[in-house]
Amino acid sequence: MNAVVDIKEPQLPAPVSRRGITEAQWRTLANNLFPGADSTSVLMVWDYCVARQLDPMKKPCHIVPMNVRDAKTGNYNWRDVVMPGIYEYRTTATRTGLYLGQSDAEFGPDIEHLGVKAPAWCRIVVYRWNEKAQMRAEYPARVKFTEAVATTYNKKTSEIEVNARWSKAPEQMLEKCTEAAALRKAFPDELGGTHTADEMIGQQLEPIVVDSQPSGLNPR
Repeated sequence: MNAVVDIKEPQLPAPVSRRGITEAQWRTLANNLFPGADSTSVLMVWDYCVARQLDPMKKPCHIVPMNVRDAKTGNYNWRDVVMPGIYEYRTTATRTGLYLGQSDAEFGPDIEHLGVKAPAWCRIVVYRWNEKAQMRAEYPARVKFTEAVATTYNKKTSEIEVNARWSKAPEQMLEKCTEAAALRKAFPDELGGTHTADEMIGQQLEPIVVDSQPSGLNPR
């Protein structure tokens, strides 16, 4: 006589199901879009996208490990921070119906910085329609490579180096950072004081005010 086996469907974690996230959505987020990320950080992405009315399946933001300073103790601690990508900036600007595109990126002469050859600077102009003036307004941004480049500490050599992504594509990364800066100037109300993940990877956040309700509350 064959025994009847009761096969139970896998249950999603309570914080996941409480948000109305389907199994397909959760598996896509956890296994494909943010593989290896802590589940709490993936939920932070979902909450961020809900608040910003974005589709998390299009990966408009990134999980960035950052060394954050506690304003009270002065101690640094690593934590995951959700930050927008250049895709979100473009999406938010386009949704206004006022974004008129941008100029081609203009680059300065090549320099060598920490062993990496790259343009000294990049300049981009973003165009926005001014409804009151009934004219196109220009918002230029110029970003220096030495001020934007992400670095890392090499424990073996005890030296500061340009990180892997910026070493591989310095011109591309500089252009993305410059575009982000120009979009912030053109759309301050929509983008506020945010910075993209490309601009903040390898940087430190300080200070962060810690009180009885820490600013980095775990999603529940």
